[in-house]
Amino acid sequence: MLKQSKKSGFTLLELLIVVIIVSILAGVALPRFGKMTRKARSAEAATAVGALMTAEAIYYQEFDKFGVLADLLVDLNTVNFTYTVTTVTTTGAQTGTAVATGVTGTTSAGITVTGTIQGSGTRNISTAGI
Repeated sequence: MLKQSKKSGFTLLELLIVVIIVSILAGVALPRFGKMTRKARSAEAATAVGALMTAEAIYYQEFDKFGVLADLLVDLNTVNFTYTVTTVTTTGAQTGTAVATGVTGTTSAGITVTGTIQGSGTRNISTAGI
């Protein structure tokens, strides 16, 4: 009497179906992942701009003017964004502006976060390009 050996494993059709299902799921998930990455990058920039504005408020209280980026002593991660700080004086009132601009070639490209602070302490942060 001959014994028949039972082979176990997946058929080619079963493997093909699994590959198709995984491809469909990846096609749906990847665009959402990109949007979430951009939102996280903009939150990173908004946090840094908030820190710059806090440093500007402290600098203003001490020197009665807004400082430049080098004066503020804020540790910034410049891999994804470049930061600039400017001061505008109109009719005797000063306004400090901190801008984070996304670095070209990264997932943060095209994102701009702008924060303004006035001598009175009024703050505003806006984000564009998400």
